Amino acid sequence: MATRKTPKTAAPKTTAAKAKAAPAKAAPAAPKAAKAKAPAKAKAPAKAAKKAAVGAVEAALDPRQETRRWFRNAKFGMFIHWGIYALIGKGEWIRTVDKIPLEEYNKLQPAFNPKRFDPEAWADLAQRAGMKYMVITTKHHDGFCMFDAHNTDWKVTKTPYGKDVLAEVTRAFVNRGLEVGYYYSIMDWHHEDYLPRLEWEKADRPEAGHDVMDYIAYMREHIRQLMTEYRPAPFVLWYDGGWMNKPEELGGVETNAEARRLKPDILINDRHFTKEDLVTPEQRIPATGMRDENGEPQLWEACITMTSHWWGYDKNETVYKSKEFLIRMLVDIVSKGGNLLLNIGPKPDGSIQKEFRDRLEAIGRWMEKYSEAIYDTTASPFNLLPFYGRVTTKGSRLYVHVFEWPGDRIVRLPNLKNTIQEAYLLGRKKALLPLAREGADWAIKLPAKAPDQAASVLVVELDGAPSVDPVVIVPDSRGVIHLPALYGSLEGPHGQRIRYESRDGVIHAGNWVRSPDSISWRFQAPAAGTYTLVLEQSVEAGQGGTPFEIFVNGKTAAKMAPNGVPFSTGDGAIVGDAALSFTTRSTGGEFKERRVGTILLQAGENTLKLVVGKLAHQSSMDLRGAVLRPLR
Repeated sequence: MATRKTPKTAAPKTTAAKAKAAPAKAAPAAPKAAKAKAPAKAKAPAKAAKKAAVGAVEAALDPRQETRRWFRNAKFGMFIHWGIYALIGKGEWIRTVDKIPLEEYNKLQPAFNPKRFDPEAWADLAQRAGMKYMVITTKHHDGFCMFDAHNTDWKVTKTPYGKDVLAEVTRAFVNRGLEVGYYYSIMDWHHEDYLPRLEWEKADRPEAGHDVMDYIAYMREHIRQLMTEYRPAPFVLWYDGGWMNKPEELGGVETNAEARRLKPDILINDRHFTKEDLVTPEQRIPATGMRDENGEPQLWEACITMTSHWWGYDKNETVYKSKEFLIRMLVDIVSKGGNLLLNIGPKPDGSIQKEFRDRLEAIGRWMEKYSEAIYDTTASPFNLLPFYGRVTTKGSRLYVHVFEWPGDRIVRLPNLKNTIQEAYLLGRKKALLPLAREGADWAIKLPAKAPDQAASVLVVELDGAPSVDPVVIVPDSRGVIHLPALYGSLEGPHGQRIRYESRDGVIHAGNWVRSPDSISWRFQAPAAGTYTLVLEQSVEAGQGGTPFEIFVNGKTAAKMAPNGVPFSTGDGAIVGDAALSFTTRSTGGEFKERRVGTILLQAGENTLKLVVGKLAHQSSMDLRGAVLRPLR
């Protein structure tokens, strides 16, 4: 792996955020967070014992609390999308994408006979990958039941295969000590009473004479069966497809209450658009984890494919996320307090394709060495890191995951107030690493070579629970504000593509190939004023012409579902007019500075966000960072 060189974009000047620096109203969550991370006081053991006792009582009263605790510690699960759509091999949405009439789609049922289906092999693969649980599609949007549903013949037991796939898969995973969850689509393109109809088939399948609550009665029979006939599963009822109707129109609260009456320890996700246990961002990683309206951490799980798009088997797929990227993605999600639900789409014969197997085996080999830094950990105490990596926490121990070895072989932990007792590479405790206090930071000297190409892990033993002041970007002595890509938040809606990449050992925001993916920074300005914005960017030859918008202190509106209810996964669109806009120009693939205009900053905290528009070609630009220079 290439070593990281000193970035051309100067490092930002930062300072520790002080509690008295801003009114309490400016950051209502900060006092709580600071208190939670402060070193223990004399009465802490008594408080901890009281908290544990309260927790035990809560768990006894609410069996879900134990499931929530287990889930929060499990971190990593397998998602399985499998159904008769696999026979076509163009993904799980193929019926509507190709506008296949119902009578034509029905012909898939007598062709389903997966002769290479081996649930034991599926479970073994998940276990070797280091996964602690699995969620499988019991019924996708096409309405086909992969279990022996009692109220329909549109099911797997009425195919030539003839067996209850759900029962077989559940048994195999449970026998290996893996928990099992059930995905269930509220949307149903097959059932005559599910409404609304797909737009393209409304003429052939009129809605008149049908009542969606008759469908809900059908669906509730499925929920009752799934909650009672496959014990100990499921640990989670993982809804999907609830975005076409308001939850009150479908009796969502009542359905979930019945599920919990039948299985009190069940977790339920957010996709029936009722407030439940689990938030599930899809094909994206929230920039800073997930919090509720009060700023409190939520239980969340990012579901992501290894492919470029579809969840179900796609015979035409050629683009797969790399092994290194998937490992770093797992670490990234866990460092933000979440779980990763990583998808596979088995083939129609029941086998799992080599691309999935190879990647899961690679993750498993990494987990064999480093799982201690994943399971049972909590989120990073650092808001920003000056190196390419992430941090997870367990008690008084930090696990520092280094993705790219810094050129100077120094890892700096900013504003860490604790004393570091020792630091070493995970698995090499006897070889202690040199460390030193540098002002508010701690510096740890790394060995010459990274032990792992994807992510090497340092163990940092502290004198107590981590106590860290947030990093705040402030101007340097000349009043210049430096905003390197590493200090930005990479964001995008469903299907986010933007990510960190490296060239010549320097990190940049890359793979910026999908609108409206963005990068944003939060920083301080001492006074209101005008600044010149300069980008250090690279555009390949022949790839110019893509528009970008730049927003200063913009507001974000929640993304709305077709049912008129906001999605709970945090992604949204920025509202208001852009402060600047520009169109990319080729730099011949070299990183060069470009002045794009001037912006007005307010005194105090500011945000700057760059959003890509519709791509003119295959790529837009790579960005090492931005610089704001005050106009004199």
